[in-house]
Amino acid sequence: MIPERVARLLPLGCAVAAVQMIVFVTAAGWLRPGYDSSRNWVSQLSLGPHGWLNNINLALCGLWLLAGAAGLRRTSNTATLVSQRRTSNTAADASQRRTSNTAADASQRRTSNTAALVTQRRTSNAAMPKNQRRASNLVAWCGVSLVALAVLPTDAGIGYPPGTEATHTTIGLVHQLVAITLGLAGIGAAALLGRRAVAYAIAGIMTVTFVAASVLVLLDAADVLPGNPSGLLERVALFLGLGWIGWVTAREVSSPAKKEAETVTREWVGGGR
Repeated sequence: MIPERVARLLPLGCAVAAVQMIVFVTAAGWLRPGYDSSRNWVSQLSLGPHGWLNNINLALCGLWLLAGAAGLRRTSNTATLVSQRRTSNTAADASQRRTSNTAADASQRRTSNTAALVTQRRTSNAAMPKNQRRASNLVAWCGVSLVALAVLPTDAGIGYPPGTEATHTTIGLVHQLVAITLGLAGIGAAALLGRRAVAYAIAGIMTVTFVAASVLVLLDAADVLPGNPSGLLERVALFLGLGWIGWVTAREVSSPAKKEAETVTREWVGGGR
């Protein structure tokens, strides 16, 4: 069993992954000879001198995301307990008030108002844990994908490493397919976390930049549009997605709702029901 204090901090894994990825990729892109951060993709940092450092970066970020996903699932479970406790308390309150009140009209009004309130709370409280559970699954897949990308090297191409012929291997193809699923899972997770309007806007930007980067890198590889900024667009999608997921999950650690959820969990586990 994970200690309670450690378990509460698990969502921070997403924030750590975001900071680590942004800092490492930015610094490595600047320092790597012959590497063009606007053209070349993040995975290509695993090629050439000191490429093993990027493999470690990818694997560690993947593990951080897996820890964050576990924290998100834990938060969604405790939020469900909060929803159940609030619903049961509201129903008990309504029952007591109806019993003590002898006026038929007042009783009917209270009954209808309470029923509406219970329905509204059930709907809003149930939607959040459901979205968080889905998001936690997608974040977990992102973590697994990053670990896989660290193990499966990408092919040389679009000018990196310098002076190296472009290669096309089966492992490189698998790497590209995993990268596509990583992008799709990241977009889905970003859309499900945080305020809906902001989340949808961020997911939209990620979609546009990721699709554009994928098309442009193919044109670059085919020498149709060489030297285009596909790597820059990939970074926008990756950094924006990780940053948003990390920020939202970090807020879960200190939010009032989280503290209430932890209190309710302790009460239920301790027999406070």
